[in-house]
Order: sequence, then structure tokens, then C-alpha cells
Amino acid sequence: MAGYRLVWFQHLHKAAGTYVIRRAMANGEAFWPVHENGNPVRNGKVIPLWDMSSEDLTSFVDECQAQGVTFVACEWGGVDFETLAKDERVELLTCLRHPINRLISNYNYDHYWMWSKAKSYLEYFNEGHLHSSPEYYTRIFARGDLDLASAKSNIALFDHVIIAEQGMDALNLLGWAKESDTTHPTFGDKKRAAILFAKFRWVRLINYLRKVKYQPSSELDIEGKNKMDLELYNSLRE
Repeated sequence: MAGYRLVWFQHLHKAAGTYVIRRAMANGEAFWPVHENGNPVRNGKVIPLWDMSSEDLTSFVDECQAQGVTFVACEWGGVDFETLAKDERVELLTCLRHPINRLISNYNYDHYWMWSKAKSYLEYFNEGHLHSSPEYYTRIFARGDLDLASAKSNIALFDHVIIAEQGMDALNLLGWAKESDTTHPTFGDKKRAAILFAKFRWVRLINYLRKVKYQPSSELDIEGKNKMDLELYNSLRE
């Protein structure tokens, strides 16, 4: 395919990722035939791109090209970024939000959508999910390790790194001139309220309607637990 290019989006939870994906859709990018919010699906399961070897990852890009796929989201882990960066067909894209605000948003989202049984931030951390772990950004870009230098090195390979608080103008560089008003907020979803009502979660429903946002306690030292993420984020902002 002449002039083929594949936008590879490292999707970070609660960091405007769904907006980016819907913006890609609005501008005619071709997604994998079966996908979950941009994540390619095969045989009913999200393809574990983050577990692929360099050779398998290149073969997957070959497959995307053969099928005319121009956009892939990867949400559940960090891939072999060096392999993708060396592939002239691939443009690496990601979007970050202030790590503490992202974590608070993720906790509240999972709480009200009942994706988590945690009753506190500490329990939430201990559930062992990547997106609910301290130093989430560092773990993603260092591919599971708590290695800030590796995370910085890998994110430096990206063609486009967006800081959500600074706007989405960088998406125009991908030719995505058409806007998308799709957001994925924690509050204001009638379906979510209806589910809480149907499950008799009265207190949670009332708090949801009142838009009560649970904050981490000062004793938890959430900033201290995310020092590397804060350094990574601040270095990108600067």
C-alpha cells in the first residue's frame, strides 16, 4: 500500500484516550475489523500486543497493512516501543494527564461503575491492576518495570506526545481536522445511574448524582507514591 502509515496509540486510562480514539474514527482512520475501543480483538480476546516479540510485532504491523488498518490502540500494557519506532510505517502517539488527577479520576470511575471492590485507595492499589497501580505511567513506558530512565527513553521515541491539559492541537498534525465531542466522564451518565438504581446501590447512587469525588487521604502520600510519574509528566510538560 503506497504511502501506508499506521497510527499506534498508547492508550492511558482516564487520560483523554477515548476522545483520541473517537477523533480517529471521526477522521476516517481504519480500525482492526473487530476491536474494543481501538484494541484489536482476535478469537474473542484482545490481542496481547504488549507480550509480542520484535518479530511478532513487525508481523502484526504487516498484517495491519495488508488489511488496510491505519489505527491501533494498545491499552493494557507497553509494547516493544523500539521496534515500532524503527518501523517507518508507524507513527507513535500517546496522551498523558497529570498523574495524580488521572489516578483520582480512575478510582472514582471504577468505584461508581463497580469495576472495583476496593473501599479505599490503599485497597485499590493492592488489587494489582496496572491502571490502578502507583507509578502507572512509568510502568507502562518501562514495560512493567519501575525504571524512570527506561520510561523516559521509550517515550522519547514517540512522534506525538500530548499533554491533555495543554489541548489536543497535536492531533491536527495527523490530519484529524474533524472534531469529536466524545468524552468519557465519570459523572453524568444516565445509564450508570440506572444500573446503580437497579442494583439497589442507593448510597452510591446518591453520591453519584451529587458528583461526590473521593480523594486520597493525606496519610497515603499519593504524591510520594508517584514520584517517578510526576517527574516524567513534568519533564514532558517542560
